[in-house]
Amino acid sequence: MLGVLKRNPFSVMLALLLHFVIVFFLVFGVDWEKKPKPIASQANVVQAHTIDLDKINEKKAEEKKAQQLKQQQLEKKRRQAEEKKRQQVLEKKRVAEQKAKQKRDAEAKRKAEAKRKADAKRKAEAKKKAEAKRKAEAKRKAEAEAKRKAEAKRKAEAEAKRKAEAKRKAEAEAKRRAQAERERALQAQIEAEQNSREIDRYGAVIKQQIERNWLKPAQNTEGLSCVVQVRLIPGGDVVPGGVSIIRSSGNAAFDRSVEAAVYKAAPLPVPSGALFESFRSLRLNFKPNK
Repeated sequence: MLGVLKRNPFSVMLALLLHFVIVFFLVFGVDWEKKPKPIASQANVVQAHTIDLDKINEKKAEEKKAQQLKQQQLEKKRRQAEEKKRQQVLEKKRVAEQKAKQKRDAEAKRKAEAKRKADAKRKAEAKKKAEAKRKAEAKRKAEAEAKRKAEAKRKAEAEAKRKAEAKRKAEAEAKRRAQAERERALQAQIEAEQNSREIDRYGAVIKQQIERNWLKPAQNTEGLSCVVQVRLIPGGDVVPGGVSIIRSSGNAAFDRSVEAAVYKAAPLPVPSGALFESFRSLRLNFKPNK
């Protein structure tokens, strides 16, 4: 009710005023104390009074109904006016919102288009820079690769030259070493042959010197022989206890006579220097008269 009063105060006041007029008319419009005029018949008076009251009540009811109908029509019109006004407000609001939405959409579309163009421009610039960077990097790599290949070729050529020189030197060194080895081998062979001859010569001389100092035992020694080992020191002296029979003749007296002859023949004739090493430990096959 308060909402209706706030929205349409004029209509509410008009309705209250109409109700007040109707009530006033109903209360003060009829003189309920007025007595009817004397009539001849009491029954008729009563009947007339009843008819007038019904008419009045019927009239009042019709007036009230008309007033209510009028009030309803006014209320309907008021509601229609309010609804129309509300619809107009809603329509204005809708139109304003639609315009605002269109404006926002247009602004968003403009911003999106501007952003798209800016992004496209930025991407194009970035792509251009990336392409330029890629080309520069490719050029740098190509130059570096060419430089690397040239350096590798130079190194390969230098390495090939070095290897060829090393091979030449190695072959020359191998030839020199082979020649030297052949010469050493030949010299060693010559020295070995000479040493062998010297050893044989010294061996024969030593054997002869021992045989000259050998005293034949009283027993028969025909066909006897033994192998004696003699340990010598430089100069030909025999190491004390350095004479031993390593293959006996089977005749103890013969073996002892050989040992005694070795000690007696000392110092034995031996070479000096490196050749003496062949006589440091000497084995002799002692066969008399042989």
